[in-house]
Amino acid sequence: MEILKDLVLRYCVIFGKRFSSKEKIAFLRVISKELSQLGYIVDAKLAKLKLATRRYENYYNAYIGDLNKAELIICTYYDTAINCFNLQKNYAFTPQFNKLNYFISIAPIVFLFIISLILNYFVFLPNISTQGFFSFSGISSIISTVLLFFVVFKFKSGIPNQKNFVCNSSSIITIINLINQLDKKDKKKIAFVLYDGGNSGQYGLKMLESYSSQMKDKKFIFIDSIGNGNDLIYLKPEGSSLQIEGKTIYTGKMETQLPNYIMITSGNIDKEGKIVINNAHSSKDNYLSNEIIEKHTQSLHDVCRSLTTRYANNNQK
Repeated sequence: MEILKDLVLRYCVIFGKRFSSKEKIAFLRVISKELSQLGYIVDAKLAKLKLATRRYENYYNAYIGDLNKAELIICTYYDTAINCFNLQKNYAFTPQFNKLNYFISIAPIVFLFIISLILNYFVFLPNISTQGFFSFSGISSIISTVLLFFVVFKFKSGIPNQKNFVCNSSSIITIINLINQLDKKDKKKIAFVLYDGGNSGQYGLKMLESYSSQMKDKKFIFIDSIGNGNDLIYLKPEGSSLQIEGKTIYTGKMETQLPNYIMITSGNIDKEGKIVINNAHSSKDNYLSNEIIEKHTQSLHDVCRSLTTRYANNNQK
C-alpha cells in the first residue's frame, strides 16, 4: 500500500497535470526512469500535427516494452483535459474534447475581457481625457490591458484542469502497479502504451495504429479512468472474438482501426449504455482509493493471464 501512496503523490499531485508539452515531457522522463527500474524499456516518440492555423502541435507517445513481440498491449491516454468546472458530463472511451467544453473552460477569460472593456470605456478613458495619459487611470488601463492579453495568450487553448486523480491518473497508476506484479515471462508477452491526445482528437491513438504493420494482429486492452468505481466494466466492439472467462462483456467501441480490443473502466452504465466519469475535468477529481486500485490491478492481472497463450496452454494441460 505504501507503493500506491507514492504513486498517487507522484502522478496525481507532482506530475498530475499533463497539459502543456513541457508538462508531458517532464512526466515521460520521470515515468521512463521508474519503468526502466522495473525491467521495461520505454521508447518515447514525437509526432507533429499541422493545424488549420498553420502552426504545429506536438504529440508524445510512450511505448513500453517490445510492441512487435508482445501478444497483448495495454493502452491508456495520459494527457489531461481543460477544466469544465463539473458543468458537463464526461464519459469513458469517448473523445473528451468538444466545443461546448472549450467554451465553458474559457468562460472566465471571456468574463475578464468584458470587465476590462467596461472599465476602460466607462472609467479609465473618461479620466484619461481629463487627467492625461500619464495618470492613475492611464497607467491602470495599460496594466489591465497587458495582463488581459497575457491571460488570453496563456489560456487560449482552455484553462487546464489541475486535479486529475481518477481521469486519468488512476489508469496510469494501475498500469505501474500491474507491472510491479508481472514476472519476466509475462513482461515478454505484455507491452504498454501511454498515448497522447486522449483529450484532444485521439491523435496519439492514430500514432499507435501506424506504429507497425503488426498492430492489427495484436490483442489490445484499453483502460480509461479505472478508479471511477468499485466494479469493473468490460466492453468490446461487435465482431470481436476476444473473451474473458467469467466476465460479462458489453458492446462498445472506440474511434480506432484496431480490430481486436477490450475496453475496461469502472463505475455504472447509464440508460444510454454510457459510463459517466464522476467529477472528471473539475477540481473535484481530487481523490483516489488505494483499495480500489489494488482490487482493479488484480482483476486486470487476471484478464492479462486469460488473454495470453501461457495461461491458455496451462488450461489445455
